[in-house]
Amino acid sequence: MCGAMSVSGTETVTINAPLADVLAIVRDIDNQPSWFPGNLSAEVLETDADGLPTKAHMVNDVKVAKDDFELAYTNTDNSIAWSLVAPSKAQKAQEGSWTLVDKGGATEATMALTIDSALPLPGFMQKKVLKDTLNGATKALKAHAEK
Repeated sequence: MCGAMSVSGTETVTINAPLADVLAIVRDIDNQPSWFPGNLSAEVLETDADGLPTKAHMVNDVKVAKDDFELAYTNTDNSIAWSLVAPSKAQKAQEGSWTLVDKGGATEATMALTIDSALPLPGFMQKKVLKDTLNGATKALKAHAEK
């Protein structure tokens, strides 16, 4: 788990799209740069027997630095979760997930994220970066899924 300097948060959004469509978007790691704020590139490195991502290489622009890292993924029927494979330039640890709930034609999507920053940022800055990420990602997912 993440150390004492980690920050955590969640953000939930209701999307006017079926759960299967939203799940397909959050599992489509290769296309994340087209909608996920700050994601410059994403490449799936490994998949499971069902073709779902289990490992990917990411490059993110985290405002204070460009970060290059690998994530390991776990998929369920209504979620995708990830964790940082090894520490990177900007983060010591990262745990995150998208969890989806069927709302009868609409989908409630919750993003949870815990980041242990490797950068010497004050706590309030780390919290702001985390909040901006959660807010930006949930808004972007909604806009992308509803278009």
